[in-house]
Amino acid sequence: MSSCSRVALVTGANKGIGFAITRDLCRKFSGDVVLTARDEARGRAAVQQLQAEGLSPRFHQLDIDDPQSIRALRDFLRKEYGGLNVLVNNAGIAFRRTLFKLETGRSKLSVLETRHERG
Repeated sequence: MSSCSRVALVTGANKGIGFAITRDLCRKFSGDVVLTARDEARGRAAVQQLQAEGLSPRFHQLDIDDPQSIRALRDFLRKEYGGLNVLVNNAGIAFRRTLFKLETGRSKLSVLETRHERG
């Protein structure tokens, strides 16, 4: 278990807004900051960039569209910190090119299913 009692985690943090939030948390948060990214090489490069600025984020791979990746992060946080104090949920999931896909002879809306009731 980490010697630090508090932990903040930023999803999708290897670039853009997530990267800037991670930088500010590293400067101001009294605890560990975990930078996550779907692509491990890009995530580790982002950590190295912040380390070059004198900051000390940790890295953990996370693909929010992959249940196994989510479970691995959960297990890491439980083991290292006993949980999570701050979550910045910055990562998003890009839509596939088509919202509909053919499955067992039916078209299903793969992202959203909206029901309208008429009164």
